[in-house]
Amino acid sequence: MSLDIRAVAYGTPDYEAAVALRRAILRTPLGLDFSAEDLAREAADTHLAAFNDGRLVGTVVMTPYAPGKVKLRQMAVSEDMRGRNVGAQLVAFFEDYARHNGINEIVLAARQTAQAFYARLGYATDDVVFTEVTIPHVRMWKTL
Repeated sequence: MSLDIRAVAYGTPDYEAAVALRRAILRTPLGLDFSAEDLAREAADTHLAAFNDGRLVGTVVMTPYAPGKVKLRQMAVSEDMRGRNVGAQLVAFFEDYARHNGINEIVLAARQTAQAFYARLGYATDDVVFTEVTIPHVRMWKTL
């Protein structure tokens, strides 16, 4: 499957669709939502979105973290597209985008249920478990 993956601008309809997907996949199942402040803090982030035949099927957020580093956040793939390589393609695009923008390290807080996915893509972890948004996460990183 060939996806159209691209950056979408904050505040646009594509950004709003990406927020809706993240809400449905990452927040609503936990009984949570984004606050207006959460979303306002994303204005300086890079928002990547994957489209299949014009339909948004995946998204991820790139947040500045430190010089030469970014944080991979809020990765979400629509349930009907899971297992079809959408997540791996999104991460590969994210990594290429980061490299082309002078980034040499990606960090992330992975849900424990997603740890194996990121490990398959070359991300390392110290296996320190912590709670974020009410569920267990681990720190992970990759040098580009």
